Order: sequence, then structure tokens, then C-alpha cells
Amino acid sequence: MSEKTDRIAKLSQRFKTHGAGRPKQTPKQRERHSLYLDAGLTERIDHTYKDVAHQLYPKALSKSAFLETLLEYGLENLDAITSRLTELTEAEAPSS
Repeated sequence: MSEKTDRIAKLSQRFKTHGAGRPKQTPKQRERHSLYLDAGLTERIDHTYKDVAHQLYPKALSKSAFLETLLEYGLENLDAITSRLTELTEAEAPSS
């Protein structure tokens, strides 16, 4: 094998293991989704995440773990969420 071919083979080797995917950091399966959220809400989430991460320091907190915890908590407390949504929709509904 020529030196050039050997070099190319070594460079392409790193993509063979990478193509199968990196090992998962957590047992959860993750997918990418796009959500369109209120800019003020996303700013509030960013600030709150930074505050909580700072409080938990030196333990590391990923933003995805933070958001998943918020969403899981919301799903576990659907009665409160439903009540809040009812209030919001009634406040937005035009009066007759």
C-alpha cells in the first residue's frame, strides 16, 4: 500500500466507527425536534437554567436534562397545567 493510500485509509477509518453513532451518554433515547417558542419565554428559560446550573455547581447540569425535568414535572402535574391553560384561554377569548 502506498503512503498516500495508507494515509487516506487511516483518515477514513475514524468515520467508520463514528458512522455507527456515539455511545449514548444517558439511557434515554434523544431526538432532535424544532419548536417555535415565545422569545421572552426562551430567554427566561436560559436565565433560569444558568441560575439552577450555578446553584448545583460543581455538579454538571445539561440544558436538555433541565428542560426534560421541567417537561416531566409538567406531565406529572397535568391538573395544574390544565387549570393554567383554562385560565389563559378564557383570558384570550373575546367577550360577547
